[in-house]
Amino acid sequence: MRHELDPDAGWVAGLSNCPNRRASELLRQASAERILYQHLAREHAREGRASYVEIDAPLELYALARRLRPRHVVEVGVSSGVSSAYLLAALDRNGSGTLHSIDLPSFPRAGARRTASAHGSWTLPPGRTSGWAVPFELRKRWDLRLGDKQAVLPLLAEELPAIELFVYDVPHEDKATFREFLCLDPRMAAGAVAIADHGPNGGLCEALARWARKRAATPLRRTGLGLFGFRCG
Repeated sequence: MRHELDPDAGWVAGLSNCPNRRASELLRQASAERILYQHLAREHAREGRASYVEIDAPLELYALARRLRPRHVVEVGVSSGVSSAYLLAALDRNGSGTLHSIDLPSFPRAGARRTASAHGSWTLPPGRTSGWAVPFELRKRWDLRLGDKQAVLPLLAEELPAIELFVYDVPHEDKATFREFLCLDPRMAAGAVAIADHGPNGGLCEALARWARKRAATPLRRTGLGLFGFRCG
């Protein structure tokens, strides 16, 4: 697991409506979570994964959660739980907030060697479950739900009074993605932030471009990644 070396303060500042100086300070706080990073790296190494595919901006997610001080964060896509862990660490430092995560566990094919390529980008090692790398002491603010996002997201939309931060980190298809963002729309007030990962070099999909127009939210791309953020209008 590689430590993030070049977090994008401008991206955090633009999404959370704060000065670059404050965004940089929050990113330094995230980078200082060395015990968390070492724990995650150690857990991945135990499963034969020196590196792992997840959102390549965990420090930015931490900084956004610190800045927005959300009551409710919704995350789609967990796998080992790197992003979940950084979001939970930020909520723990805030002293408030809950992370509601949705994951449909995927496992490597039977007989596959214990390598990153055999596991694939998000599959779980045998005997592990979604979020297995998240430290137990951070789980008190975690509502982890296993199941198909198309079934679970509408339930969250009914249960939660508001969603201030939404992280969407799964392979997606236009019709389903647009429908899923729309179902949470009534809970995302002006100033709420949505994040969607389109892979290392992916461009913005039509579904989210259309949703962004509806919400008067200009897509903001994280430098060097196919990671897009939206601040709801």
